[in-house]
Amino acid sequence: MEAWWFSRIVAHHPYVILLTIFLFSCTCLIAPRTIQNFPDFSDPQLGFEARGTNLAQRLTAWQNLMEATKPRGELVDNPLEYYYYLEQLNQQTDSTSQRHGWTSQGILRKKPKSINRKKGKKYIVTKNETEEDSNNDNDKDKWEELLELKNKNRLNIVEDEKNHNNLDSENFFCNLPTSAYARVVIGTETKEKSLWTMEGVLAQCHIDAALRANPHFPSLCQIQEERNNISHKCCRSWSPANYVALLSNRSSCLGVTENDLIRVETLLRRCAYYYHNLELTINCAEDLNCQKRVPAECYLHNAVYHLLHYLLDVNFIPSHKQQSLNKSHSTLQSVMLFLPIAASSASLDFYKELNNNGLSYGKFKVRGMQLGLKILFSLGISYAVYTLVLRIKFFPFMNLLAIVVAVGIGADDAFIYCKVWECCKQQKLSNGGLARLVQETMKHAIPSMFVTSLTTAVAFFASIVSNVTAINCFSLFSGMTVITNFFLMITWLPACVVVSEHCRITTLSPASFITRKIIRPIRIFADKIALTFIIFLTKIVIGLRWFWLVSLGALAVAGCIVVFHYPGLQLPDTPDFQLFETSHPFEQYDLIYSRHFWFEKVEMIDGGEILPLRFVWGIKPVDNGDYLNPDKKGMLVWDESFDVSHEQSQLWLQQFCYNLRIQPFYRNTLGALLPNCFIESLRTWMRRHCEDPIDTHINYSPCCKRNSFPYKPNVLKQCAAEATAQLYRTPSYLWKRGGPVYAGLKFLKESIQTSLQPKNATGSLILPVPKIKALIIEYDSIYDYSLSYFHMNQFFHEVETWMQEQLKTAPTTMQGGWFISKLEFYELQRTLHEGTIWAMIVSLILALAVLALVTLNPLVSIYAIITIGAAIIVTVATLILLGWKLNVLESVAVSTAIGLAVDFSLHYAVSYRACNSEQRIDKVKAALDQMGGPTLMATLTSGVAGALMLPSDVLAYIQIGIFLLLVMGISWIYATLFLCPMLAVIGPSSHFAQFQYPRARKLLFCFRKKESEELAETNRDNGKMVKKGKGKGMLSESTLSTSSTVCQFHCSEPEILIARPPSSSLPPSPTSALLYLDSNQTTVWNNRRKQMNDLD
Repeated sequence: MEAWWFSRIVAHHPYVILLTIFLFSCTCLIAPRTIQNFPDFSDPQLGFEARGTNLAQRLTAWQNLMEATKPRGELVDNPLEYYYYLEQLNQQTDSTSQRHGWTSQGILRKKPKSINRKKGKKYIVTKNETEEDSNNDNDKDKWEELLELKNKNRLNIVEDEKNHNNLDSENFFCNLPTSAYARVVIGTETKEKSLWTMEGVLAQCHIDAALRANPHFPSLCQIQEERNNISHKCCRSWSPANYVALLSNRSSCLGVTENDLIRVETLLRRCAYYYHNLELTINCAEDLNCQKRVPAECYLHNAVYHLLHYLLDVNFIPSHKQQSLNKSHSTLQSVMLFLPIAASSASLDFYKELNNNGLSYGKFKVRGMQLGLKILFSLGISYAVYTLVLRIKFFPFMNLLAIVVAVGIGADDAFIYCKVWECCKQQKLSNGGLARLVQETMKHAIPSMFVTSLTTAVAFFASIVSNVTAINCFSLFSGMTVITNFFLMITWLPACVVVSEHCRITTLSPASFITRKIIRPIRIFADKIALTFIIFLTKIVIGLRWFWLVSLGALAVAGCIVVFHYPGLQLPDTPDFQLFETSHPFEQYDLIYSRHFWFEKVEMIDGGEILPLRFVWGIKPVDNGDYLNPDKKGMLVWDESFDVSHEQSQLWLQQFCYNLRIQPFYRNTLGALLPNCFIESLRTWMRRHCEDPIDTHINYSPCCKRNSFPYKPNVLKQCAAEATAQLYRTPSYLWKRGGPVYAGLKFLKESIQTSLQPKNATGSLILPVPKIKALIIEYDSIYDYSLSYFHMNQFFHEVETWMQEQLKTAPTTMQGGWFISKLEFYELQRTLHEGTIWAMIVSLILALAVLALVTLNPLVSIYAIITIGAAIIVTVATLILLGWKLNVLESVAVSTAIGLAVDFSLHYAVSYRACNSEQRIDKVKAALDQMGGPTLMATLTSGVAGALMLPSDVLAYIQIGIFLLLVMGISWIYATLFLCPMLAVIGPSSHFAQFQYPRARKLLFCFRKKESEELAETNRDNGKMVKKGKGKGMLSESTLSTSSTVCQFHCSEPEILIARPPSSSLPPSPTSALLYLDSNQTTVWNNRRKQMNDLD
């Protein structure tokens, strides 16, 4: 089959191609939605975690270990209770009913994820005919004041509260405040104002009433349950003002007096000691152990705990340590208000109906809010390939940004094709008709589009070296988006242009009024502007070449200082991915006010501020899950060499615990630490007498002082299980210290089929010796949890270095241990920093490879890559000065910048290399003449695409818009004003360090011969075809593309008429269209350069 057969199909059957591509695209749009679930963006931060690094594998193995110790896991903390449970099942005929009746403390207990996850009891609001006889007149006056303030939006809640004159303190609130509810932060405009005043209480009541007056609130709120089931009201909001009313026996916050505020504040300061020392817990009113240590007034209705933990700023009543550092009395600057509606996407309509006028009162206003909203988008062909071909289940929120970037860079391919089409169209009828036109256009446009698409896709794919899941998925999806765009540009676009040409033949004739009066004058004017711009650009680039080299080179050096020295790449200081601009109330809550409340701080660091020291044996730190799916963490991998029952292991472990407690990073903790280092607790427990002092018939052998340390392996396994069982029979408040227990031995669950085999005459179960599969040693460190990378880096390396030194002396059975702590965010920071650097290096190397393959000149390629590197450094330095921090989006932007910046340098380098002149200045002038206008138009088109994103409220789109403006502008400046002067000063001559493809010359000769034969056959129709084809389908010069690297088609109308027609059968090599110049074209360019020299 002849070369370029596809062009004939496009020319003769464009509608078939359009229909085929349309059906294929629709199938790709519909198939993923029918075969698989649509992407869930309920958690936009999902996937923002490191996978595959040494520390990340430890974190994954730790998560798998915690999952394995849950009731359905394969490990158990208390094996004897588990065996008793199996024996109980064996003795009962109805296993299902007995499973519900039998309770096992060691097996069926569940560890709460966080102390604020516990649920309180459901309160039932009951009617009471007793009326409160105080402050009724005062309440009515304040309610009338609120009604006057809100006369435009009548507050339906007012009548309900006015009629609710009774007070049931036990049923004042429906439930306990938790992070599952929507919430807003009310703050002051000045530091002098305080929310713990009568004006502040009134502001809380006013804003709460305004929020509850939202028309969508009744359908979303949690309903109180009435005894007679007649009326249903929304539950009260949880606010400091309402809690003061509860503690002061008021029916509503509007009845609060100044004396009530003073009395409650005194109570809070008196009880704060118990809260900060973790003695006052969330359910102290129902916990007898808590009530023994805390005064009764501090746990009345659990109000004090809720106020300090959920509702009040942490600086209002700080701990004694913080109070000693800050002697001044702090005012209440912000409070939390929980609404009785779920924090989910269902609150979107509620948010849209919010009235900004109702969110402020005097000097107080809503500063931030957390409603749990999310974003959804539709995807196309790339999503089908991503999900169905590559079978990647996880589609992160970051992937949506690839669509926005593709819009900015995808339009360039359309420009390049249209420009080449316009240049070829002047010759089509004299050289073979429409099929020949399509062939010539595709022959010269497709290689250029291929090269630029390749460089952009390579830059995206280079980010796969990162170990962050979201970045890996983004790099794959965005790279496929660029490839898909190229596929559509070579199929859909040519067919569309052919159809458009068919439709314009009758309307755009030379006699057409539109052509003669509008299009032709516009084109002539655009050509004059383009020529003037090229002359001006050439003059300032060549004439001021030393100025540009020195100034832009110095700017690049300054950028290096900013990037690598000070202030440097700033790592993120919050684990939350910012979705909106900083001034948005959602981001104000996450970035600022969430740190002002204890419950948010506790959730952020998983239960406490102290960093634990956790050392794990028996589990290999291996992540065998799917790195592209954060939900697939893999399975546990057992360390078969682990054996803590070995005598040498016991001796070494005892010494390890001793050495650990004398280290400077160890925190001495008061109270019993029974499970922390089990070998020491076991030795103490084993010192008991072998015979029970009360019942002499009870013998504790072998778990008694008869056996000396180190113990025999079977003795240790059996006695460790018995000691663990006794530990779990101990009241938990004596050794759990208010949180989940991780430390201790982890035993393997025996299968039910094996364990239920009767082993004696009575048929009862003989308990097997439990198998120890894992060991965790845990203590507290002197380090507090921090979002600072340097603080956490010091902690990790200090402990890790000590741990590795200890393992050098460990026996073989204990050498597989590893250290872990709360290091998830630290590992993300470290991976982002290192991954970004590696992505930049890989992208630059791949860009250099593409340049070398296209130009075949190492010097030109090196100069171009220096220019690209300088443009990237200046771009990153500018982003740093704008306050960007190296989060996931910024990391992708830095590596993507290389793919966007390489195009301009590639165009100039290829044009310089293709010119046959021996003088550097002439070669640079030719490159500027051909590429100055197209690259500028590309900068403007991508810049406009970026500017259109700036009005968005989504921060990611704003950042992408800023990024496109900067990277396209800086790249064009450096490619035009730095690379071209560099080539003019030290550029190679035409044949210096220039390589060739040997076989390309032979192919070129063969195709030229064939071309001459085809031209001879068509010469007899030239006269007729020329008359028919003049004046059709002209396009403006301003539509020139960025990616047009085809020298011979960057020409004006006179040049087209005198230029030799390009070959009809040249293969689509990326270099073929770039390296061929004939004598006529060289003469044209020489004449233009002579004109420019005369102007100089």
